[in-house]
Amino acid sequence: MQFSPFHKSEPRNNVFQAALLVLISFAFASAPAIADQHEKKPVQVLFKNVNIFDGFSDKLQMNMSVLVEANYIKEVGKSIDAPGAFVVDGGGRTMTPGLIDMHQHVMLNPPEGTASYQTRWDDAAGGAFAIHHMNHNMLMKGITTIRDIAGDPLDIAKAIDGGHLAGPRIYSSGGAISQTGGHGDWAGRNVPPEILASHIDMSQRTQNTWVVDGPAQVTKAVRLNLRRGAAFTKVMGGGGVASEFDPLEIMGLSADEVRKAVEISTDNGTYVATHAYHDASYNRLLDLGVRSFEHGFLVTEPTVKRMAKMGEKVVWSFQCFMSVNTFGDYDAMPAFFTHEQKLKGVAVGKGARRAAKMMNKHNVFTIGGSDMFGVPFVERIKEDITCNVDAGYTPAQALKHWTGNAGKVLKWSGPKDPYPTYELGTIKKGAYADLLLWDGNPLKDIKLILDESKLVLVMKDGLTYKNTLVGVDSPIYRPARPPMTRGQFPL
Repeated sequence: MQFSPFHKSEPRNNVFQAALLVLISFAFASAPAIADQHEKKPVQVLFKNVNIFDGFSDKLQMNMSVLVEANYIKEVGKSIDAPGAFVVDGGGRTMTPGLIDMHQHVMLNPPEGTASYQTRWDDAAGGAFAIHHMNHNMLMKGITTIRDIAGDPLDIAKAIDGGHLAGPRIYSSGGAISQTGGHGDWAGRNVPPEILASHIDMSQRTQNTWVVDGPAQVTKAVRLNLRRGAAFTKVMGGGGVASEFDPLEIMGLSADEVRKAVEISTDNGTYVATHAYHDASYNRLLDLGVRSFEHGFLVTEPTVKRMAKMGEKVVWSFQCFMSVNTFGDYDAMPAFFTHEQKLKGVAVGKGARRAAKMMNKHNVFTIGGSDMFGVPFVERIKEDITCNVDAGYTPAQALKHWTGNAGKVLKWSGPKDPYPTYELGTIKKGAYADLLLWDGNPLKDIKLILDESKLVLVMKDGLTYKNTLVGVDSPIYRPARPPMTRGQFPL
């Protein structure tokens, strides 16, 4: 259930129940008035006296106004004339775009991570975990969009878009494309070959991953993902930490397999992202036309310089917290990792700060993504942003990774973009109305984003999910509305 821009949030455990009660009581009390209104003019909300971080600049735009109409930003300026708009005084607070987590795995949030679907939970439980965390640990904390980069939350995305569930926007790759024994092969070590050959292990039945060998099987898997609504393709280009069979040093899919994934994705107007760590895999994937590069914590400076020369044709995706704060410490890594997985994590942690320093030095186009899944990590997603500052980036750069730059990369999906109408990750005319209000200036103190009391308003798609600016007894209070009523009557 969504909240009006003028609804004061209840404690988190009671927030949705409280909103539902308000909506029901209001509906009974004023049904005739609603029936008579049927306003044709779109709802407008005018924010005044806000200091704007637009998603790109290293300085705030001071004392600005932002006019929201329906679900997009109609105007940004010093003074905006909008008769009939509902006015919200920002009180000199900082307004930023909604945050965008560019490396999420929302379907892998059961307590045991990727192994859960083999041994403990079914896909229905996986969906329940996913929507719980997308509500409480993403949307309500200001993360209004996620790029799900291995997993299949595509029907959950449809339910969110239809107003049936609350949650962030989802750009999903669908199931990751992996070879047998690669980073996306999550079946147990002793699963019989005939079961693996028939593709009926639980990870693939849930379509969270595809274990395929040869260009023909890659073609089928990529096309199935795109048919389901995937916005881009994720391939496993090397070994990984959170998988059992693949040392970091190995290559992933073969050149012919990656080439086919790039061909099919390009034919559909979208792009390929990859999981990889070292020079050999990064350079082969650059040669083959892959555009989004996750991790890369074992690359050397010549590879970094090559990426820098390509400008915004390619992007590096930095998963700071898990690599720097967790993978660098054997004892801090998830309890469900094996000893060998923890050793791989330590190796990654050693290289992460060095890689970030080189990427920053050479001004490689960069986005940020938490890669934090499974309890308790998903509860700490925003620490990935503050970790960027710990690793040498400025607060403005860290926020840019999670807003403006992220919005640019999401538009690489072209005709497969599930949200094509407006821009994301920025505050400007013609962008989606994904807006956050903070008590304080995160460009001066990035740590304030971790204090949820400092986040006083969360608006996604022109609908407000959190608001502590006014109370329910305020004369400007308005009850919650489901999204399907947008534009029919004033908020």
